[in-house]
Amino acid sequence: MRKNLYMKKSLVFLLIFPLVLLSFCGGKRTTRPTEPEYEFTINGVVVKDLSMGKDIAYFTILRDSVDFDSAVVAVDTDTLENQGGGIYSKEAPHLFDFEEALTITVSSAEEDLNFESEVVIPGFFRITAKVPDTVRSSDEFVALHFSAASNASRYFISVLKRNNVESALGHTALIPWDKIGNYPIPKTTFRNIHDNYKTGIYLIYLIAYNKGFVPYPDMEFQAPEELPKSVTLPSNVTIGAGVVAPLDSIKAE
Repeated sequence: MRKNLYMKKSLVFLLIFPLVLLSFCGGKRTTRPTEPEYEFTINGVVVKDLSMGKDIAYFTILRDSVDFDSAVVAVDTDTLENQGGGIYSKEAPHLFDFEEALTITVSSAEEDLNFESEVVIPGFFRITAKVPDTVRSSDEFVALHFSAASNASRYFISVLKRNNVESALGHTALIPWDKIGNYPIPKTTFRNIHDNYKTGIYLIYLIAYNKGFVPYPDMEFQAPEELPKSVTLPSNVTIGAGVVAPLDSIKAE
């Protein structure tokens, strides 16, 4: 009986002692902090811009909507230069070939960031005809004929008036599937917001892209606000490859 009583007292002591010790130490417990989870936003494009005569790789990276400067971005074996402000880029007269498959990798030793995607540069294409080749009336639209680019997901067009001090509207739009190869440039292109006909030289930019497209610095044309992108990419990633056709123009007189 006395032995059992002693065992009970010992057991109570063993249960109470850690609580007393914990209270004496301030009741604090040391736990390992969990690593924060970040959301990265990656936007980038590789382009053969024949209107400017150079190849461009341009990427931006955000971590929780803030510029992220600790990544390594590579296009195949070429590592892009970290420009600061979450921008990674490189340009040269020649970086890649038409119809070349490229592997894009984005990684960071500091964060859990490892992303890889493959894009294919579209093939060479060009504007083949403009009918009429000169606009002489505010009621005329222009039929733009162009060749197809292999590996192109979509096309878009941007028509801008050179030295546009008179604020001609111009025209920028995604080209519908049934208009590829023969696109009607609307007559409103050559008017201003007051519906006045504006003469002059209008530059025609034609772009083919694969997967997705994002604007890049010194881009001389406009891009539609909502360009479709590949459904195979995550919602926070837009990556693509493009070709800008050789620059053409049309005169309104």
